[in-house]
Amino acid sequence: MKLPTRSSPDLQRHRLGWRLGRISDGLGSRIKYVALAPALLYDGLFFLLPLIFLLWIGFWSVENYRAVPGFSLDNYSDIFQQIWGRSRYGWAMLQTLWVASTTTVLAIALCYPIALALVFLVPQRYQRLALLLAIAPFWSSYILRLYAWQTILNRNGLLNTSLLKLGIIQEPLQIVFTQVATRIGILHYLAPIVILILYLVIRNIDPSLIEASRNLGATLGQTFWRVLLPLSRLGIIYSALFGIIISAGDVLSGIILGGGAGRSILGPLPLFSTMVLNEYASSTNLPRTSALATLLVVVVLVLVLLGLRLAEPQRS
Repeated sequence: MKLPTRSSPDLQRHRLGWRLGRISDGLGSRIKYVALAPALLYDGLFFLLPLIFLLWIGFWSVENYRAVPGFSLDNYSDIFQQIWGRSRYGWAMLQTLWVASTTTVLAIALCYPIALALVFLVPQRYQRLALLLAIAPFWSSYILRLYAWQTILNRNGLLNTSLLKLGIIQEPLQIVFTQVATRIGILHYLAPIVILILYLVIRNIDPSLIEASRNLGATLGQTFWRVLLPLSRLGIIYSALFGIIISAGDVLSGIILGGGAGRSILGPLPLFSTMVLNEYASSTNLPRTSALATLLVVVVLVLVLLGLRLAEPQRS
């Protein structure tokens, strides 16, 4: 067999193709970096830098009512000294975790059947329209929705008026200014996104696995518990992470519907985010407020890391 010489056309074409491939790979990498640049710039400017600045201010001190840059642990020391005492920061954190976890469970429990109905009951040609209607509340103003719920839930609101006229209750229900109302407000905010997450995960489940389960004699309940639910595990975990993050950081529902320190199983305690806002509004100690906010960020971050750990593929 005759080998191609240095000047043969085949060798020249091979070299030209190799060079063009190198140029194409380099151009593709550059385009990829250019495409990622706006997202990285946005996250850096509006998320990472403010977060770093928040953490940094937490170590400042206050002199003559002015924040002085430096590095001091006095703010954190003062917070932890009275975390279960006068300021009740620890109790507020427990209240936040209790409200956030129960609201997230309710959101998933209510939205999972809706996502199932969108995938299996709505004809495929109408699914996009049905999904659009399901997430439509997300387009309206969050504050307006909360005030609408306040109108519905207060003692003279639509709900109590209707129940009284029907004779179901004898006295108006006290829902506003409780953590029940806070959960309703947060749940209304969470529902569209949780439905979207669960819908996308369930829709991508291979239908042949469900058909195989039914053909092997499994009932609908067995197919749900042993096939559908395990395969939608990632959607449930991501929905839970989203719910915990939003619920723990929400302020408006706790103030407008919960009344700041709404009644709950733990007592009339505010959410930790509400306490941070009140601290900012009533104090000139910005470093201390930043330290409080940092504690909430750390707790949420730990929960997110635990959730991501659960989302990792299980190794046999």
